[in-house]
Amino acid sequence: MGAWQANGKGDPDIIARPHRLSAVLFFLFCSLAFVILSPGYASAQDSSRSKGSDAKYGATSDHSSTNPLKPSSVKALAAILVDASSGQVLFSKNADLPRPPASTTKIMTAILLLEHTKPDDLIVASQKAFDTEGSSLHLAAGERVTAHDLLFAMMLRSANDGCVAAAEHIAGSEAKFAAMMTAKAREIGATHTTFRNCNGLNENPNLTTARDLATMARYAARFPEFNEATQTKLYNIRRSAASKDTLLKNHAKFLWKFPGADGIKTGYTVPAGHCFVGGATWGDWRLITVVLKSPDVIADTAVLMKYGFQNFAPHMAAEAGQIYASVPVRDGVRGQVDAKARVPIRFVTKKNEAPEISLHAVFAPVEAPVASGAEVGTLEAVSNGQVVGEAPLIAADAVDRAALAGPVGSGSTGYLLLGLVGSTFVVRWRYGPAIAETARRCGDRVASIVRNLGRRRKGFGQR
Repeated sequence: MGAWQANGKGDPDIIARPHRLSAVLFFLFCSLAFVILSPGYASAQDSSRSKGSDAKYGATSDHSSTNPLKPSSVKALAAILVDASSGQVLFSKNADLPRPPASTTKIMTAILLLEHTKPDDLIVASQKAFDTEGSSLHLAAGERVTAHDLLFAMMLRSANDGCVAAAEHIAGSEAKFAAMMTAKAREIGATHTTFRNCNGLNENPNLTTARDLATMARYAARFPEFNEATQTKLYNIRRSAASKDTLLKNHAKFLWKFPGADGIKTGYTVPAGHCFVGGATWGDWRLITVVLKSPDVIADTAVLMKYGFQNFAPHMAAEAGQIYASVPVRDGVRGQVDAKARVPIRFVTKKNEAPEISLHAVFAPVEAPVASGAEVGTLEAVSNGQVVGEAPLIAADAVDRAALAGPVGSGSTGYLLLGLVGSTFVVRWRYGPAIAETARRCGDRVASIVRNLGRRRKGFGQR
């Protein structure tokens, strides 16, 4: 990514018959080794991990079936209202209907620009960029613009030529860049989206849904630079040519019309109709809306925003930095590490509705060494059997690897070896000199077996 950002006396019968002790220890070793190295043991360990959601930024917990806002109140052909933090759906209308997105396409273009460039990277416009139709920065072939200024040009003026310049700079061609856009959409959970161009023009039209656009907008909001651009009304850029054409005015009139409005992106083509991905924040709570093929994007967006802010309320399910679990650590100097939430988890309920929420830590044992801040699991907030929010669990501190542990990746064999060595010392200490020789011979036998096991350990690990 670019720089955008757990005593007693011995049994006299055992002391009188030291050969039995050797046999018992040898039997225990073989039994434990068989259990730990068997495929069934590995399968049991793997089954301890619960599956989380693959769509980290996808919409969740659809409340639209019980809310009083009638679909007829929203004139757009397709629409959705989501909590920006959790992705909870507060209203939806034809949210999964495939539609051309027009210039709301540029949300994904901006995401890839932010992830693949640095703010001061110079991007050179090609002849193809110069020839691009529609909303434009009027780039000249060979003109250079920084990635930072190009971001503002795409999001405020909706510069189609700037999108082509960015696409060619990052991927070499617009076609390759469109493939990257589709792959990124799939990665973040926008699974019903296909991009064929970088700006939303009619030639080779893109296809998406209101739900997927909300997912993309939520993902893009991770970047402070994206948020800064989408809420800016007027901005001046620097250019190597056309130095008089530097003032950018945001096409999103919603920014001037609704209190707390902070974005996000307009769009229009004849097939798509008027489209708008909107954002607004009241207090510290942000909502995101999408309206597609709307006769009045400002009115539809305002209806959705007012409904959300007036009928729902956010709640904090988990706080960032708070410890919520202890994760087992294999082969570490400690057997577990505290895990804390990396980011807060919020969820939304109707106003005056008592929230019922439970937190579930999802993890599997990790292998030492564990770095402080390393991701070790996921914290899920669950309401009515549905995951309404989640946050990565990270190690609260570091756990070094134990000195007697085997190589990293060797699994739990280290626990077995440490236990056997400890048992040998306990036997010698508790039963005195009469058994020392027997213990020594047993230890030699164990060591020989361990050496042979070590030669094959790598092979076991690759099965």
